[in-house]
Amino acid sequence: MKIREERITLKDGRRLLLRSAEEKDAETMLEYVRKTAQETHFLIRYPEEIKFTLEQEKQVIRSILDSDNAAWFTVFDGDRAVGNCSISRYGDQLKFRHRCNFAIALEQAYCGCGLGTLLIERACAMAKEMGFEQMELGVYADNKRGIALYQKAGFAEYGRIPRAFRLKDGTFIDEITMVRFLK
Repeated sequence: MKIREERITLKDGRRLLLRSAEEKDAETMLEYVRKTAQETHFLIRYPEEIKFTLEQEKQVIRSILDSDNAAWFTVFDGDRAVGNCSISRYGDQLKFRHRCNFAIALEQAYCGCGLGTLLIERACAMAKEMGFEQMELGVYADNKRGIALYQKAGFAEYGRIPRAFRLKDGTFIDEITMVRFLK
């Protein structure tokens, strides 16, 4: 689903553009995903696991734009993608249609300036418009900043998966599952 383009100003005065990623953005989207995966272990992939080709990334972008059940909110600083969040239907079965998954990642240089809060607000509003009644996410238990952001946005912990993530050094980290009811 395509979202409405919007100019935003961060607390620190930086001016960015929030819009749907388009096929022309495939290269910067891949660079953004690799960079955010290098900056923290809080994402599901290590940088070397990101093996999408440019054409595969274009296909992913096309499928999101064509979908009635998913949307990406991508933040651009000039032509460079620096943040993204997504909502997507949990499942197509009738019993799941009220639920959507939520995910967010920002380059570290764009954290702590209100961008995460803004993206969550936009995603929640869009999720309501799309007819979802609840948003769900998973977060690393050691991601204190992320957890605080989600709680501030109205998400609450409803479960925990022990040892959900195993890092390269052998460290295990629990996954906290969180939900925000929209209706």
